[in-house]
Amino acid sequence: MRSMTGFGSAKVATTHAGFRVEASSVNKRGLEVIVYLPGDLARLEREIREEVARQVARGKVTVAVQTETAPSRNGRSLDLKRAALYAAQLRSAGKKLGVQGGPSWSDLLGLPGVVSAQAHPLGPKDDRKILAGVRAALTKMVATREKEGGHLVRSLKHHLGRMEAVRTRMEKAAATMRKNQGERLRSRLQELANEAGVELEAERLFKEVSSAADRGDVTEEIGRIRAHLTEAVSLSGKREPGGRNLEFLIQELMREANTVGSKSGELELTRLAIEFKSELEKLREQAANLE
Repeated sequence: MRSMTGFGSAKVATTHAGFRVEASSVNKRGLEVIVYLPGDLARLEREIREEVARQVARGKVTVAVQTETAPSRNGRSLDLKRAALYAAQLRSAGKKLGVQGGPSWSDLLGLPGVVSAQAHPLGPKDDRKILAGVRAALTKMVATREKEGGHLVRSLKHHLGRMEAVRTRMEKAAATMRKNQGERLRSRLQELANEAGVELEAERLFKEVSSAADRGDVTEEIGRIRAHLTEAVSLSGKREPGGRNLEFLIQELMREANTVGSKSGELELTRLAIEFKSELEKLREQAANLE
């Protein structure tokens, strides 16, 4: 499994401009994609979103394409309307100031906006290069997610191992609890019968003791905890995304642990249920970072 935190970058050199692509991701329950592009590359947003979805299943992913070197210029254009406006303003000012003659072309060509350079437009070939850069940045980002995921999985397995050890002790404590509860109940029923001066039938005593033991029995809950832990260990060994499934298992484990604690009639079993939930909370923190 992979972490949801990662970063990757790539540089793209087109014929007339240079770009830097950065891809980063953080935790998110689902997949959210944010794309930042220069205005003339807005047409690539859909393809970038699709590429992110192909490589990432979960997390908030941001892809930013920044211009590093401005596009080169392929010629100059003359803005005649702007030149005419300047000429009219200069002639009007000349009359007011008593200056004879109008502005020359050399005067007008030096004014702002009359002559401007034109940038080379980015074509389909440039788009393909930029998209290749996006894929490269995303691949690097995924690699960092995998590396971080390895650390998380090791921590995950550590907590799962501790939880399994607690579960084993819970199983033993539950068996002891059933035995003790039966003995206490049988003793109490016999005591009440003696006080009332009646004789208890062995079959009736057995039924009462069994019924009380069943109400406090947590064997099924502990069995389900064992099954959920086995599934969680299996998930931690897989490469494909499993964070969402792990979060579901954690919810189920918490529910079973709460039931064990509430049904427990022994202090030791209650204490073990609390210890189990403490480890489970640590596991939840790790799972929140996994894809």
